[in-house]
Amino acid sequence: MIFFVFSYNRGPHLKNCIDSIEACAAGHQIIIYDDASNDRETQQILGDIEERHEVRRRDDKETGDQHGALYTNMQRAIDSVPGDSLICFLQDDTQLVRKIDEQDIQFIENYFEKFPNAGFIAPVFQKRITRQRTLDRFVYHKDRGVYVCEHRSQKQVAGVYYSDISITRSDRLRDVNWKFVPGEFENEQQAKASFLEMGYLYAPFAMWLPNPPAYRNKKKSLTFRLAERINKAGFYPFAIMADQTVQKLRTRPTNQVPIAEDYLEVTVDGLKSPWIYDPLRRYRILRKLAKLEAFLKRLTPD
Repeated sequence: MIFFVFSYNRGPHLKNCIDSIEACAAGHQIIIYDDASNDRETQQILGDIEERHEVRRRDDKETGDQHGALYTNMQRAIDSVPGDSLICFLQDDTQLVRKIDEQDIQFIENYFEKFPNAGFIAPVFQKRITRQRTLDRFVYHKDRGVYVCEHRSQKQVAGVYYSDISITRSDRLRDVNWKFVPGEFENEQQAKASFLEMGYLYAPFAMWLPNPPAYRNKKKSLTFRLAERINKAGFYPFAIMADQTVQKLRTRPTNQVPIAEDYLEVTVDGLKSPWIYDPLRRYRILRKLAKLEAFLKRLTPD
């Protein structure tokens, strides 16, 4: 499996992500796409990583997408892979949390062979902050050996057919002339037109780091900066799961959706539970302020 890791200005997070792949998936190829990071620490860490792994840099900094050049780089990544290689897409604020063994690889390979219209697999845990909705939406499909998100909302959300953090097979995307477009929901719609619902692994091995610093179009609004300060956004890496915890994960009843807080441990103190992954998520007043700020900005464009 090839791990493509997408990076922008979060050096410690990137180092942690690469360290976790080296620890949990030794022998698998790692390629980093950096979206023109200008942070000195990140540039230094990229230089260190480049001594061991390929780093592909993007120098054209201007994009009109809040995700920067993420989807451009994801397209470059799949275009660079011949044959029917397994691909795992990660970002700098994610990491592997347990060792990937032959059982995992065999399941993924067999899954794509058995289901020729399968496009994506999600390798992540679910989030306790949305636990009730998680339990309501995620159903284990015994014939496929994965959970499926049976989401019926009319809101523009991703995660039923597609996620930016996912596993795919290079030929599966080429067969449908896949072209990444800006926006996770837009890629969700594209996947819905071509593939089965995305399968969520029974025993996930990756997760987003909670409460990371983030960007929207490589910028932070005033409300976003305030929310990060209130929530103490920072670097909260996970410990690699112990063998007994992995065994607990692998042998639980299938009606128990794997929730991150039930299996993962953060190695840094100070993180409030339930974990959040967006600084605007915990307090409604911050979301209202963000909407007001965006509205005022539209009224007074630069």
